[in-house]
Amino acid sequence: MSEVKSASPRTVRMMVLAAAVLLVVGIAGVVQSTQAQLVFMSENYVAEFAQTHIGVALTENDVVVEGDDALLADPEALLGGDAQMIPGKAYAERLSAVNTTDMGEYVRLTVRKYWADADGTKNPLLDPALIQLTYDSEDWVLNPEESTDERLVFYYRHLLDAHEAAVAPAVKTIAIDPSVSTATGDFSQCRVALSAQVDSVQINYADDAAKSAWGVDVDALGLEWDEVMAR
Repeated sequence: MSEVKSASPRTVRMMVLAAAVLLVVGIAGVVQSTQAQLVFMSENYVAEFAQTHIGVALTENDVVVEGDDALLADPEALLGGDAQMIPGKAYAERLSAVNTTDMGEYVRLTVRKYWADADGTKNPLLDPALIQLTYDSEDWVLNPEESTDERLVFYYRHLLDAHEAAVAPAVKTIAIDPSVSTATGDFSQCRVALSAQVDSVQINYADDAAKSAWGVDVDALGLEWDEVMAR
């Protein structure tokens, strides 16, 4: 019987910087009885990715995230021709997983969203809930017990077969809530930031492995992670 593997402590972290994505947002406010306008400028759209099990790889927009490739170096890749990111408009940002091993795996994907200052430091003054992600609920399960306004934790419903990609991405789009226009303060150097971590357990005793590695009851989540042979 194969030895049960849980998420490896080995972590590969990659920072992907994209150039010149502008978030220009007008706000209504009164400063000494005058209207003030707040400009959100994202000089870089940041996506930081890590994987804790070398058998699964994170993909962004159907491309495996590896090395130091600047996947968003072309703003059109995110903005689709827009000159700036328009609050309320959804932009394609597909986050998923692919199995790079010769055996089946059960997969978890953790996504974090936050605002960062120019130096990359997280800015807690802007609500991460203003960064909106749409996600797939047919092939992925969002665990509300682990999720917050900043963090979303997904479990892939199916066995991810050897050398196969998930049939659908967990995250599909990203948008900025229009209510960001009510924020007050100088956030001119703030930028949108995402991080994602994908890890997995092998099929043998998958329920127990998930409980041990992640502290979750997959049955309670409605997952049927049976001990089946990878196809």
